[in-house]
Amino acid sequence: MSFSDSLQPSQSLVQLREAATSGSVEAMTQLLNQALVHKQIEAEVWLDEVELHVYLQADQSPDEKSSVILCCREIAQWHLPEIETLWISGQENGAKESSWCWQLSVLTADGQMPTLDQAANGELWRRPKLNKARWDDTTNASTALWGPQSIDREGWQAIAAGIVLALLIFASQQVTFLLSPLITLVHELGHALTNWIFGYPAIPAFDFMHGGGMTFNVERMPFLIGLIYCGFGYLFYMYWQNYLTARILLGVAIAYTLCAFTGIHDFLVVSMGHGFELIFAGIFMARAISGYACRYSVERPLYAMLAAYVTFYDVQFSWRLIFDPTTRAIYQQGKAGIDHDLVRIARDIFQVDLNFAAGGMLLATLLTPLVVWGMYRYWRWIVFGIHRLFRVRVARS
Repeated sequence: MSFSDSLQPSQSLVQLREAATSGSVEAMTQLLNQALVHKQIEAEVWLDEVELHVYLQADQSPDEKSSVILCCREIAQWHLPEIETLWISGQENGAKESSWCWQLSVLTADGQMPTLDQAANGELWRRPKLNKARWDDTTNASTALWGPQSIDREGWQAIAAGIVLALLIFASQQVTFLLSPLITLVHELGHALTNWIFGYPAIPAFDFMHGGGMTFNVERMPFLIGLIYCGFGYLFYMYWQNYLTARILLGVAIAYTLCAFTGIHDFLVVSMGHGFELIFAGIFMARAISGYACRYSVERPLYAMLAAYVTFYDVQFSWRLIFDPTTRAIYQQGKAGIDHDLVRIARDIFQVDLNFAAGGMLLATLLTPLVVWGMYRYWRWIVFGIHRLFRVRVARS
């Protein structure tokens, strides 16, 4: 069906809606094409017992929010007593899979899916909520059940094996020395990446003279800050119709501005060295307990070993700073005239004793496994939230 055909229906609007109410797929298709013609979207309709399927196509992926609202407003006029479920999907011409898909209840709320009336009124975007039911993952066309995940037997075995291997590594100073560059590399990458985010070009490097590592940075380049704001502008352009996403993006942009132009970014640059160590430990731990993208069984205990090693290393480091006067005195001396991170955080930023900064690091290290476990347990909620956050885009003509 072409757009010009839908603009000149052979029947009046009332007659078409009466035909659609009686189950005429042709009338349904013509009505939806009339409703969507200004969006340059073509609709196909088919019935499957108690389900009504609406398939939308355009040169570019149809705008999800406006397409669903327009379709539902028209379908609500048909009063279909035999139809229980409505499926609306959008796809770019020539694409193999749908870009998005909605499953709606036509009659009344059944606790499993949003209703036709809610979609027609735009409530799905004004008040986005996580529904403890099933949600359709249009990426892999699978249905996930809500509920906490539990670590499987292989995950627990990997964690146990990783802890044992990490303890064996700590028992050997030679092996510990070989793995210490890994922590140094991750640490300096954290400093470098945070510097770049706030407009300071930086390069991480190993310090072969004094040990450990160093990150070299230059003066702030406004061009880099401008690129960050261009990124925010692009995201606002893409998702301004998404009520929730637009507000979150605005909040992130305000938070970034507050950090970038105050002393907060100095604290983040200094602290994200040790922060990146904990982030990578968390990533390794998540890979171990989930088995995600692990092709061989040996990968999970190796990931667990790396996570446990970094965690034990940071616990030992912060513990010694708190309770070992000799370690604390050496650490406070710095190296090559440069103060260490926790000294700068304690003295220059918070004006507190070094023990408080070390205690904060110890607490953050101990909390990392709990945070990873919580994220894994409620991972389906997180994925749904991300899916909901970036699903509605601005239509392009």
